[in-house]
Amino acid sequence: MPRAARSRARRVAALLALALAAPLAACTTSTGDAGAEPGPLPDGLGVSVQQGRLDVPQGRLVLHFENTGDPLTVTSLVVHSPALEPGMERDDPFELGRDDAIDIRLDLPGSICDGDPADIGVDVAATTEDGTALAGTLQPDDPFDTMARIADTDCLAESVAGVATIALPERLRTTGSGADRRAWIDVRVEPVASGDGTLRIDGVSATTLIGNEDGQDWPLSIEVGAGDEPVEVALAVRPARCDAHALADDKRGTILPFTVATGDGRSGRLELASGPELKADLYAYYAERCELGPAG
Repeated sequence: MPRAARSRARRVAALLALALAAPLAACTTSTGDAGAEPGPLPDGLGVSVQQGRLDVPQGRLVLHFENTGDPLTVTSLVVHSPALEPGMERDDPFELGRDDAIDIRLDLPGSICDGDPADIGVDVAATTEDGTALAGTLQPDDPFDTMARIADTDCLAESVAGVATIALPERLRTTGSGADRRAWIDVRVEPVASGDGTLRIDGVSATTLIGNEDGQDWPLSIEVGAGDEPVEVALAVRPARCDAHALADDKRGTILPFTVATGDGRSGRLELASGPELKADLYAYYAERCELGPAG
């Protein structure tokens, strides 16, 4: 069965499950009518999609629920979009009082690159305080174009992976010591064995923690195609600034943003996170070169 058809079939199954779940929830109360169909969701219940800066590298979507009406309990929900693989579900109930709001975080599934990220719905089953079952679909607001950004990021990564692997090293290469210590991140670009895709890497942007020894960003001009030989490039690293607070509070300083474009027309920033050993090495190097004492 094609992937789009599977997605539609799973959505239908999820909707049926939600419709069944709400009456069952009502059966557990003495005031609910077990034989009644679920009522519609109240107008005061709304949802928007967001992502905090820490949610991006962890691959999570934030559903921000707001309720301006009577208190209710959301018993289950399913997120569906033609731009997302199925699997975004939650059956752990949460309460929403009047004028209440809550952020629900869900792990993102894979993206479907020929789907429309603006088409998204959240199927919700809920109960009121007196046990009345409710069910329906909410159309989320997307004030920051979160869904389009997720699709662009995932599909760019997919296009890049179809041409080559861009790999950060396990460890930081260094020489010297103290304030005279110097370091390099040895990046390896390894094209796939066969195909007709192409990849251009224009550069790497500085982060809040590190930058180019000879400037701020790392300008590059790398072009590879499937079947080409691997390319290695050394990024000379210096602290972006010597600030103990920047090191102690770092969240994204070891995630390197590559500016890339692929032959299929996709372009943008591809963020690669340092592994645990490289991250620890970068922290230690920052602290030693800035003479801040041991990192961490």
